[in-house]
Amino acid sequence: MNGNLQSLRAFISENKTDIIVLADKHTMHDCYPLLEVELPHFIVPYGEGYKNLNSCEYIWKKLTDMGATRNTMLLCLGGGVLCDMGSFAASCFQRGIKTALVPTSLLAMVDASVGGKTGVNFLNFKNYIGLFREPDHLFICREFLGSLPAKEWVNGYVEMLKHGLIADRAHYDEVKMQFLKQTNEVSAEQINHSIGIKLQHVKQDFEDLGIRKRLNFGHTVGHAIESHSLAVSEENKSLSHGVSVALGIIAESYISTKISGLSEESLQEIAIVLLSVLKAVEQDIPNFEALEPYLIKDKKNGDDGINFSLLSHIGSCTHDHIVPSPIIRESIEYLRNLK
Repeated sequence: MNGNLQSLRAFISENKTDIIVLADKHTMHDCYPLLEVELPHFIVPYGEGYKNLNSCEYIWKKLTDMGATRNTMLLCLGGGVLCDMGSFAASCFQRGIKTALVPTSLLAMVDASVGGKTGVNFLNFKNYIGLFREPDHLFICREFLGSLPAKEWVNGYVEMLKHGLIADRAHYDEVKMQFLKQTNEVSAEQINHSIGIKLQHVKQDFEDLGIRKRLNFGHTVGHAIESHSLAVSEENKSLSHGVSVALGIIAESYISTKISGLSEESLQEIAIVLLSVLKAVEQDIPNFEALEPYLIKDKKNGDDGINFSLLSHIGSCTHDHIVPSPIIRESIEYLRNLK
């Protein structure tokens, strides 16, 4: 993992004859010029609604048309959707070509680009088709954050807050203060600390069978809300991943008070911190009946029920909690009543 634009430019200079850039319209306009070199490139549509096999087929066709070979490297310049999808497409093309991930959003820097999960959505279920495969190269360049819109900062901060909630109270408190102040500035140290928390879990459990599941805190309900929003919303009008996970964190913190010992005081603290995200949501929060099909189909489940990772206190999480439907229903109603 490299950490600045200068190292990325040097890498491109050494490998430019083998690189094809994958971008979207935003990163092509705002980020590609910062590379200061002309490279073969193409763009895919922007947004979670395009994170599917149809887009992968388009990527494979473009790579074929551009003469890509097993020696080609796909440089994915974009946010989480593009990094996930580009990595998956590259992993399948000609049984696998090299990838370089260059995340351009805070969320992608601390989450999607790290840990080796690749994939796309399928039948409106989140990340249902994919592979575990580490990128060949990863560049975390804070310079790309300069063009990031305010809503994308929210998405990234939510993921960093989650990292603190599951593993590091001090990190949570530090990120919380910046989030509440609506500060669009984050240090390299904070980004690296958040990445470090994720990597601690990934290194112990690469294929998500044990402790890595704790990184899914907030994502069981969050993915259900996001999937429902994708299914009912017009193009690119669905709730973002970060906002959906923020809502999931509130609901799953409520469940944690019923199952794993989180205090009511801690629940109130978490809800207050994320209340600004909740209040900014224009859509109605769906009820349990609307979310249940997505909860049941969550890929983290086994045969025994809906599986959650839950907090025992802020800074500590445990995994593999099978939660009864009535308690999940209560958590959704708690969330709906907060709004």
